[in-house]
Amino acid sequence: MSSRAVSSNAGSSGSVSATGSATGSATGSVVSGGSSSSTLSIPQTAAAGGIFMTQPPQTANPSFYKIAPSNPITFAWNYTSLYVTPTSITVTAFCAANGFNYPVGGANGDGVYPGTVTSITWDPYAYQNSPGAQALAQETYTLRIQDERGANAVGTPGMMNAYSALKFALYKPGQATPLDQWSCPDCNSAMNLALHPGFISIVVTFTVMILSGYGLLRRGLAAGH
Repeated sequence: MSSRAVSSNAGSSGSVSATGSATGSATGSVVSGGSSSSTLSIPQTAAAGGIFMTQPPQTANPSFYKIAPSNPITFAWNYTSLYVTPTSITVTAFCAANGFNYPVGGANGDGVYPGTVTSITWDPYAYQNSPGAQALAQETYTLRIQDERGANAVGTPGMMNAYSALKFALYKPGQATPLDQWSCPDCNSAMNLALHPGFISIVVTFTVMILSGYGLLRRGLAAGH
């Protein structure tokens, strides 16, 4: 069976590389901490590694999230068909409306996490209020997750494909209006209608008709007795 050998260094910096011969087979080693090694062979027929989102569910319609205090967003996923765990991953939120790629959390605010991470929490409000942050647009975003090889790393058997399938939207809730500044447009419209001369005339006419009819009914009943 054709295969490719993968050599990865699990030291402090970490790297992953793949080698293979012209016939589609090779040998190599996986080094852990620089102290031990073993051979990892990936079949050429193996599927490329991927990501399956578990939170929020990957549906046709995007989930909506408020840009507001105490409203963090949790993204969670499972890796599929991986033979080699990424050394690191970078998570970003791409907004097509302004062309900006926003870093989603990370220890240094750069969206970078260890490759073993499968769940992260992002606070858009805290991000937007951090010094030098690009303002978040009230738009639809694409969640992007890629390993240390970058956004163009796709199609390698057993290694992670760059991911960009989940859509979500951010919005800002409307600001509250102080009670002493609040007005009711519908209430004002109703008041204007009630004060309109034509409306008053209709009400008076209708009232007179009811009273006249009631008087005639009483007289008719009295005559019958």
